[in-house]
Amino acid sequence: MSNINNNRLLPHCPLTPDTVISTIINRQSELSSLLDTINTRLDEAPTGTLRIANRGNRPQYYHRLDSNDRKGSYIKKKKELTLIKNLAQKEYDLRIKKEVEYELQALTDFLKNYSPELIEQAYDSLNTARQELISPAYIATKYIIHQWNDIQYNSLDISEDTPEYYSDNGEQVRSKSELIIANKLKQHNIPYKYEYPLVLSTGITVHPDFICLNVNTRQEFIWEHFGIMGDSEYMTKALKKINDYAKSGYVLGKNFIATFESSSVPVNSNMVDINIKEFLL
Repeated sequence: MSNINNNRLLPHCPLTPDTVISTIINRQSELSSLLDTINTRLDEAPTGTLRIANRGNRPQYYHRLDSNDRKGSYIKKKKELTLIKNLAQKEYDLRIKKEVEYELQALTDFLKNYSPELIEQAYDSLNTARQELISPAYIATKYIIHQWNDIQYNSLDISEDTPEYYSDNGEQVRSKSELIIANKLKQHNIPYKYEYPLVLSTGITVHPDFICLNVNTRQEFIWEHFGIMGDSEYMTKALKKINDYAKSGYVLGKNFIATFESSSVPVNSNMVDINIKEFLL
């Protein structure tokens, strides 16, 4: 988690294959969209090319309709500025189109030949006795999840007068809102730990409502739910807690998720889904 490496449930891991593939697919989509835009402009571009000649400190523009015409016809900037710009844009687009097509082909070839499973198989193919002797250079996602879920800890005690809300994972939580979050995490197959003890840089131990694992990026996130924001004293404490987290490297929108509610604005399950999809999937 951020710069507090000693507090991470797991050691830092490199980009996962899923993350690499997702990043490349997103890049392909961006480039394909860009290529469509370029091709549309080129279809509408004027015939010929632009020649620019410097006369003193002022450029002069010439329209060449034939590749054999080295000089071209003089274009008056004041009257035909649009033509000048369109010819310049055309030449730029032709150059960019070539580079975009080259990168798209390179990404396609990469994905065609990308076999990340071979790295995982190098460890998986060993017998158990040999695996126990080795520190693998890369840990497969299934082992990461198993290792993360296998970590034991003591959460905070819940008083007997607390309403009994039990999540689909079987642990007791303190409110209906936390129940919604826990069950949504379970629904999306997000590994999480409820009220895991975490030591901040100040030396204070806190118990965030949830610590969640993004399986694809292997990044851990704190998730705090602030449920009484209509109370000014509670709100002040909530803001202080957010600041304390930030000082310890847990920053909202980076590795810290926060949801809020008051008596008039209850937690929205759709917002829980949005946060999960933004940070944890």
